[in-house]
Amino acid sequence: MDVLEAIALRRSTGRLNEPAPTPDQLSLLLDAAACAPDHGTLRPWQFIVLEGEEKDDFGAVLADAYLERCRAAGTEPVPAKHDKERTKLGRAPMVVVVAVEPVAGSIPTIEQVSAGAAATQNILLAATALGLGSMWRTGDPCYDPKVRAALGLSETALMLGFVYLGTAAPGSLDQPRPARHADGNARSLSRGAQPR
Repeated sequence: MDVLEAIALRRSTGRLNEPAPTPDQLSLLLDAAACAPDHGTLRPWQFIVLEGEEKDDFGAVLADAYLERCRAAGTEPVPAKHDKERTKLGRAPMVVVVAVEPVAGSIPTIEQVSAGAAATQNILLAATALGLGSMWRTGDPCYDPKVRAALGLSETALMLGFVYLGTAAPGSLDQPRPARHADGNARSLSRGAQPR
C-alpha cells in the first residue's frame, strides 16, 4: 500500500480485536515513528508498549488517578466513569503510550512536541499500511502526574496519548474517506495564487 492510500484509508477505530501487532509489525511501527521529522535530531519521544497482563494492570492506575482527581477537585466520583477508566485499555490488545521528554537547549519544546505528534501519525499510517486498526486517544490521564509517574516518565515529560492497536472489524478499513479539502482552508500570501 502506498502512503497516499494509507492516508486515505486511515480510520480511528474505537474497539479493536486480537490479534495485536506481531513483534515484527511492532518493530516496523516504531521504526516508522522514528522516521518523523525531528529538528535537531533530538529523538525526544518515548514509546511505552502495554499489552497482556501489564496493560490490564495499568487500568488500576488509571482508575486510582481518576479517584485522586475527583478528591482534588472536591467532586464525587461517578461509578461508571471509575469503571470506564479501569477497563478502557481493554478496547485494544495493544496500547502504545507516546510521550515526549523535552531536551533542554536551543530547540523549542513546541517543536519537540510536534516531532512526537509526527511520530505518532507515522505509527497510525504504518498500522493502516499493515492492515491493522488504530486509534489515538488522549484525555485527562495524559495530563495526570500520577499516570506519568506510573509509566516511569519524568515530571517534565508530556504525554501525547495512548495509541490503541489491534485488528479492526472486517470491512471497517476498506473505504477511503471523501476528500474534505476546500480551497477556503488553503491560501497563499500572494493574491490570486492557487493553493498548492
